[in-house]
Amino acid sequence: MVPVWDKLLIGADRERVGLAIRGDKSVEPVHAELSATFDGRVTVKDLSQGGVWVNEVPVQGEAPANPGDVIRLGPQRTVAVLGLLDSKAPVRALGLLRVPQRIANLIFLRLIGRGAAGVVYEAFDESENRRCAVKVLVSGGRAHPELIERFKREARLQSTLRDYPGIVSMHTLGTLPDSGELYCVMEYVTGDTLRTRIHEGLERVEGVRLVSRVARAVHYAHEHGLLHRDLKPANVLVSDSGSVRLTDFGLCKALEEDDGLTTTGVMLGTPSFMAPEQIDDAKRVTETADVYALGAMLYQVLTKTLPFAGKNIPALLERVATGDKEPPRHLDPTIPAELEQTCLRAMALDAEERFQSAMELAKALEAWIKQTEPRERVTLRLPDPSQAQTQISKKKRKRSSRDDPTRRPER
Repeated sequence: MVPVWDKLLIGADRERVGLAIRGDKSVEPVHAELSATFDGRVTVKDLSQGGVWVNEVPVQGEAPANPGDVIRLGPQRTVAVLGLLDSKAPVRALGLLRVPQRIANLIFLRLIGRGAAGVVYEAFDESENRRCAVKVLVSGGRAHPELIERFKREARLQSTLRDYPGIVSMHTLGTLPDSGELYCVMEYVTGDTLRTRIHEGLERVEGVRLVSRVARAVHYAHEHGLLHRDLKPANVLVSDSGSVRLTDFGLCKALEEDDGLTTTGVMLGTPSFMAPEQIDDAKRVTETADVYALGAMLYQVLTKTLPFAGKNIPALLERVATGDKEPPRHLDPTIPAELEQTCLRAMALDAEERFQSAMELAKALEAWIKQTEPRERVTLRLPDPSQAQTQISKKKRKRSSRDDPTRRPER
């Protein structure tokens, strides 16, 4: 693996290097350092006493290497340069990188996610000089026509929301050479998913703030005639600065049209975050189904658990349909009653009893944050009266001296 964003150390000491080579006494604890540039070249730096060779040519300090070249450490240990991959990428990512390492202006770097229908890679767009995410439909040309159409439709609908900062921007749609697999190029977000943040122990106020920002992004999508239908923490990216990016519009539905991709009576979505009416018929849902999912997301933020669970899917769906869930304060008595009420209202079984818009929910959460967070106290420091009087006296003396007619002019 050759890093792009970090330096990769190779040697025998697994505690100090990114790529450990054991069983060869000639390989020193930290033997060499590799780094890569976006033009495809790799820089090899010799940190050893025993020497490093690239294609049997000794490295004098530093030397370039390319994919396919062989780096030798000491008398016999060799390492092949496989290409441009992130130094943190697991070895199994090599086997999953079925795409070419370069497609036109895109250089593929590493696998960063996978789902039922596609895999997502981090890439670098040379023409735009920026990192990006590339989602590839795994079934390629053999995919069911409906899956292909849904993938294309996701790219088209998500691209209409690109002006909103809380939604991942969709850039282009294309086809991989030879395999015929569809791919789309999207904005790359540095950070984690909301799901990861929750599992790592997200602080309550910050979690509520993130859900409120997601709710505003959902409201923007609704205003532009789109339902998400698969809202969940795994589909919310949280940047290092704390901003949110809503993604994965694969089940998105245009409110004013029949998408032709959902048969009446078919269930679509993730069960623990689906409104009861979405279980019965995903085609007939309205904006309040997304409001329900936001409430379920808030439930997980507050309690650190899913609102519903079951031994199997039918049992889980039965609990969703009947609203059989523990009130948040039963799981954590420290949760404020006002927050619990907001959560349960968003998840009401009757859609008419919920918040009637995602913005209404967002404002309720923001009002709680405003009341909860300690306000910064502003202190006005008045000058010391004695010092102020001294300054006034000095000014008076200076002014009177300047106005004194007996004062001799300066030469």
